[in-house]
Amino acid sequence: MAQTPHTQQQPQATMTDGDVLVGTVVSYGCVVTVNSPPPNGWLLCDGSPRSRKDYNDLFTVIGTLHGGGDGVTTFNLPDHRGRFLRGVDDGTGHDPDANTRLAANPGGIAGDAVGSVQNRATARPVGDNTGFATDLQGNHSHTVAHLPNSNSWYALAGSHYANWNDGSPQSGTSGTHTHTVTGGGDLDTCPINIYTNTIIYYGTKAP
Repeated sequence: MAQTPHTQQQPQATMTDGDVLVGTVVSYGCVVTVNSPPPNGWLLCDGSPRSRKDYNDLFTVIGTLHGGGDGVTTFNLPDHRGRFLRGVDDGTGHDPDANTRLAANPGGIAGDAVGSVQNRATARPVGDNTGFATDLQGNHSHTVAHLPNSNSWYALAGSHYANWNDGSPQSGTSGTHTHTVTGGGDLDTCPINIYTNTIIYYGTKAP
């Protein structure tokens, strides 16, 4: 069942300031720094806390969906840094992990709702019911290389002389089993991608 995000501080769903909806998020193909901020009316989606009073129009629209700030005077902007954007599942089942999504910041909203975050995940390959494992093998042994396979001297009671292993030593045998794959791979699972900045529209009322 879809979770309705309106339990958060979101008294108004839409608000237009000029020709753009307050709360609109767009990709911005430009560098954003302190000395090179976004255009007037826009803020970088970096998760930072902002004043509920100074950015009242934006707070009216997104409320605390992306984090509650200090819980009284501030709220959090969306934090899209290093993250892919994904449409809300809305109970369709397209996202099997929709209900385990987490709040982006304290005071934010979790689950199947705008503003929630999914941590890294790697799905099991389709059709593989054993998870990530090597193929199955029956009873077998492995030859241990680089060990002598003949006697070095005959055994003599009470002497320091003794025998090497006679024949080619082998490891023990075991039945059908699997080995968990723990090494290798990258730190993330993702398609080819390119970086942009993401900005959100707060309106024409400058703080």
